Amino acid sequence: MLPTLLRRVHEFSRRLIVRVLLIALCSVLAIVVAKLLGGLIPFGLKDRIGADAVDHILSIIANSMLTVTTFSLTVMVASHQNVSSLWTPRAHQILLQDTTTHTVLATFVGAYLYAVITIILRETEVFKGEELVVLFFVTLMVVVLIVVAIIRWISHLELLGSLIETSGRIERKAQEAYDMRCAYPALGGHVLGPEVPDGAEEVVSETTGYVQQIYQDRLQEAAEEAGGQIHLARPVGAFVYRGEVLGWVTGEGGAEALRRHVSVGSLRNYVQDPGFGLLNLTEIAQRALSPGINDPGTGVDMTGRIARILLSGAVEQDAKVVHDRLYLPMLDRRALVQDSFGAILRSGADHPEIVGAVAAALTALGRHEDPEIAGAAEDLVGRIGSGPAGETLEQSV
Repeated sequence: MLPTLLRRVHEFSRRLIVRVLLIALCSVLAIVVAKLLGGLIPFGLKDRIGADAVDHILSIIANSMLTVTTFSLTVMVASHQNVSSLWTPRAHQILLQDTTTHTVLATFVGAYLYAVITIILRETEVFKGEELVVLFFVTLMVVVLIVVAIIRWISHLELLGSLIETSGRIERKAQEAYDMRCAYPALGGHVLGPEVPDGAEEVVSETTGYVQQIYQDRLQEAAEEAGGQIHLARPVGAFVYRGEVLGWVTGEGGAEALRRHVSVGSLRNYVQDPGFGLLNLTEIAQRALSPGINDPGTGVDMTGRIARILLSGAVEQDAKVVHDRLYLPMLDRRALVQDSFGAILRSGADHPEIVGAVAAALTALGRHEDPEIAGAAEDLVGRIGSGPAGETLEQSV
């Protein structure tokens, strides 16, 4: 239960509104602290720090933060639109998880709320005497946070939405998912067999969409309580229609648990689905190879990134079974190779540099310790040699 809870909390915390609310809450707490600590200030210090100094700084923060926040939001929206139009619409999700942008915007909004609330309290004379000294130093701390956020934002804007930064993020996400699936090819459960268990209840999907995530620990707990097993028919990343078979369960109450703890939504997810990250890189390569853009260099770069991910590890054939009551589809490594390099080959068959880069990547993958990846790479190499891409390769050599 704890891993699922932590995963859902992590997903929830990556939303912009959550960080804005947290920073805003911290600003309110800072005002409360300033009020409570007023009695600890040595007598006479208030004469050196007047109320005018505090009011002037608060006015500057309130006026500037609203402008900076509006400008930053405009930049963020423009970057999202550029990434969707220039690289691939699927890459838009990677920007929605940009913690640096979220934290910076949350800091600006929080500072603005702090200044506005404090100005209101000052006008009602809530802060008096030594409390103004504490408020002055708290305000200085807010100014420091704003300066740090602006420096981070300027540094972050240098690459925000660029091909290098976007493809690098996608590669890291795909690498994390691939490494996890190599260690747990069936997500910690048994590999799903071809036969349906006797007496199993068929569970159909109540929604139409992609299988986004599987919460294995909750499914394991439900299967233990029901005294049965759960067999999931659809792998992460698969598209399932309403009324199609989602899996089979044995025992009481397993059907509802299967629907509740298998997330089905309109978009694919990077967490457990390395194929989605590879799809993003493939689409970037395909768009770069379109006649309107004609950028084979980007196609070669994406080919190398995909090969780097697949060459980084192999599925552990004797992976430890953590959830002994779950039977889940194994990671389809052949599809990872064929869907990515096959699509790039179709789009770049007329570009010798693309055919050469793909051939080199497939040759390296043909020596992979994973027989599924090696076999898929060898099959594609055979297609290059016998198809139009093979003629292009010979001409380039």
